[in-house]
Amino acid sequence: MDTFFETPLFYYVILPLLIAIARIVDVSLGTVRIIFISKGYKKLAPIIGFFEVLIWIIAIGNVMKNLENWICFFAYAAGFATGNYVGMLLEEKLALGYEMIRVITKTKADELIGVLRNKGYGTTQVKATRSDEKWLYYI
Repeated sequence: MDTFFETPLFYYVILPLLIAIARIVDVSLGTVRIIFISKGYKKLAPIIGFFEVLIWIIAIGNVMKNLENWICFFAYAAGFATGNYVGMLLEEKLALGYEMIRVITKTKADELIGVLRNKGYGTTQVKATRSDEKWLYYI
């Protein structure tokens, strides 16, 4: 009698599904880790990196043990693609830090400032001059 791990259900459905899930998790962790590195989280980024690589080793190990199961290849690739998408969603939800956008115009931008403020964004307007004495407006 076969064990559950030797059944076609496990081999062709569950194993590829587990590989895909592992890839989704490890690629998502990689995305978050890179964001943490860019934001200066020096203690948290290596911990996330440890688990990212641990999960990757388990996933690729199972693919390599089952080279004759081509469904695992597709699951691995699909997990990678989905992991990128999930990682971007996580990045949006975490929204770490602030983003600053500089707009430089040759004319006053009162309408643009009004729209940005109505949408809840902070703005600062600075009037400046160039070397040729023309006025510029920094927003």
